[in-house]
Amino acid sequence: MGGPMNSENIVFVMLDTVRADFLSPYGGEARTSNLDRLARNGTRYDMAISPGTYTLPSHLSIFTGKRVRSIPWLNGTGMRFSDMKTDPLLRKSRYESNDLTIASIMEYFGYRSALFSNNPFVSEPTGLAKGFSHVSNIFIDNKLDSGRTSVKAVLRLIQSDFARKNLIRLAYGMSSVIPEEKLDEMYLGLRRRLNRHFSVEYGYYSLDKGASETNRRLDAYLKSDSSKRNFIFINYMEGHEGYPTNLVTRNYVEQDKWLHMIGEAGEDDLKATKDAYRKRIEYLDAKIGDAIGIMKRRGLLDDATLIISSDHGQAFMEHGEMFHNVFPYNEVARVPLIVSEFKSGRQVREGRVIERPFSLTDLNGMMAGRLAAKAGKPVVSDHTGITEVWDTYLLRLFKRRSKNAGMIYRKKAEQDSPATAVYHEGYKLIHYYGKRMDELYCVSDDKEEANNIIHEERGMAYKLLACSKSAS
Repeated sequence: MGGPMNSENIVFVMLDTVRADFLSPYGGEARTSNLDRLARNGTRYDMAISPGTYTLPSHLSIFTGKRVRSIPWLNGTGMRFSDMKTDPLLRKSRYESNDLTIASIMEYFGYRSALFSNNPFVSEPTGLAKGFSHVSNIFIDNKLDSGRTSVKAVLRLIQSDFARKNLIRLAYGMSSVIPEEKLDEMYLGLRRRLNRHFSVEYGYYSLDKGASETNRRLDAYLKSDSSKRNFIFINYMEGHEGYPTNLVTRNYVEQDKWLHMIGEAGEDDLKATKDAYRKRIEYLDAKIGDAIGIMKRRGLLDDATLIISSDHGQAFMEHGEMFHNVFPYNEVARVPLIVSEFKSGRQVREGRVIERPFSLTDLNGMMAGRLAAKAGKPVVSDHTGITEVWDTYLLRLFKRRSKNAGMIYRKKAEQDSPATAVYHEGYKLIHYYGKRMDELYCVSDDKEEANNIIHEERGMAYKLLACSKSAS
């Protein structure tokens, strides 16, 4: 392995949950002037593909340079909550391995590494901060330590299998006297009331989900000492649900992904959610401009490589799927990737566009100075199942007595199975490992994946299937 990139400083900005085709450099409606300028003068990848369908697998693949399906990123050891600040939903999501991460590699080559994260999954408790000498987790500091008493109470209940199951058994026993049609109405009403309450307590309606604080901490960090070679990784969470729908309508908007996926959320809810997502993206673009200003002022961009991308996209019912951690259609798998070189605080004008599929997994090698990925090699994106399974026991009990509980249970079971997307030679295969019929698309002409041609192109489907098995 050779040395890292030639730049004195390397900055990786992860725009969590941002899909490419919403951004103006990619023809989207969100007006993102800062990203426009970076893409116009830098290198824009038109078919950058996320390695996974949600945060943990994608970040681990980027950090280690390994395909998602080859990473033991979950284990059953659990976590101790008494002495670790973390969301109880993360209790079985700790990465433990001897793999070298990109932060460790950069430290070895003399870079001072720093992580600024707004994401609870990208943190010390989950193991994803491994290798960074400086860690600043804005979400854990500002959200989990705040006074959201009802949210904390529910999260404490979720973390205890014993308490949760006993409470559900009690509720199920008491429900035996309620007629099924009434029970279904009660279940749906209760779920919607809880969603409405959580949308307020969890801060859905704020434009800022930590970006301003992140920039403040970045400025303070660089002010303390910016003379060393720096490797900085920033995760902004503004693109993540829930969204500030209060900015586009006075009505309450249902953002429960499972209610959308079973048809219990309307078209008006979907439109308002997409409009609010766009507003967050535009706000985030402004904060990226602020961060670039800070980095210029502190001298970080006197000699630097700036990489901007996203760990996965976001679906809005294009294939009957909502948000992310779902099957890897392009709305989830295709992400922005813009690489810019800076000299003396100014962006070097390159103006290149890379049209071939490119896996974010290969960014690890690029940053570490290894040879670039071979052009034309297959690119994969792995879906390993869903993480929203805390209510599975409740749904399993009530699925026969509540139509909507049953529909959500079946929809979760469908999504909680593996799938791999393979991009090669202008085509894309989504392989479901026998759980459902595979799909084949000519993505060079059909980026929206509207026309499944697997019956007409069996030979190409088999070729991509072989690629999915051999891809590293």
